[in-house]
Amino acid sequence: MAVAAAAKPGAVRRPWRYWTRQWLWAAVDLVFPPRCAGCGRSGQRWCAACRLQVIPLTPPFCHRCGYPVPQAGLCALCQAGSHAPQSLAGICSAAFFEGPLQKAVHQFKYQRDAILADSLARLMLAAGPDPAPAGSLVVPVPLAPDRLAARGYNQSELLARTYAEWRGLRLAPRGALRVRPTAPQVGLSARERRQNVAGAFAGEQQLVAGRPVILIDDVCTTGATLDSCAEALRAAGATQVWGVTLARARLPEARIGSLLKLAGT
Repeated sequence: MAVAAAAKPGAVRRPWRYWTRQWLWAAVDLVFPPRCAGCGRSGQRWCAACRLQVIPLTPPFCHRCGYPVPQAGLCALCQAGSHAPQSLAGICSAAFFEGPLQKAVHQFKYQRDAILADSLARLMLAAGPDPAPAGSLVVPVPLAPDRLAARGYNQSELLARTYAEWRGLRLAPRGALRVRPTAPQVGLSARERRQNVAGAFAGEQQLVAGRPVILIDDVCTTGATLDSCAEALRAAGATQVWGVTLARARLPEARIGSLLKLAGT
């Protein structure tokens, strides 16, 4: 399972829909001056100082899960088989889920700051498979209907929209569907996460059959959600599925040791 290198600057476009939204947001900002989602400083939604604190993921990456490793090959967890994705061609993430980026993601998801989507999605452009497989569809990981109703939007779909616009790819918002409810993944172990999302998704065959898919989510922790959704998309006929996320949870050394012990290594 290969992990793509960072995208080249020439791989993105300057879409008119994106810039139209920027003009609209600028008009809103004149009436309601924004505060930075990372530090709270007045004047910008996502300030330059916070952008500089984002820690990007840099190669080499694990060939199976996309986590940074000291040298090319497999990470310790994938060698142990404890959380290796089975249905994904690879996982690419833009930056570690910490610091101002973590604060911004929380504000984006839980404080209904949907306008942040465009700023955050721009970070993802360096994390996708490059070049994207010909004919790729961009599909967001779907939210359960009750969470969608409570939040008012699917944060992954908003990220996917901007990502697709800049990449010049087709967005398929309903390419994947939730077919059963799941418990929140926060606090669950890698094994519990896999069990929680097993069979939770279905792919829309009429949209994805015969097409490669770039599957978008906001944060990757163990990759269980991405892999379960990718399994459903592959069952619906997708030729391959790449997982692309804005952020990646860092695995502390203590957690790696614990997971390896559970895996029996």
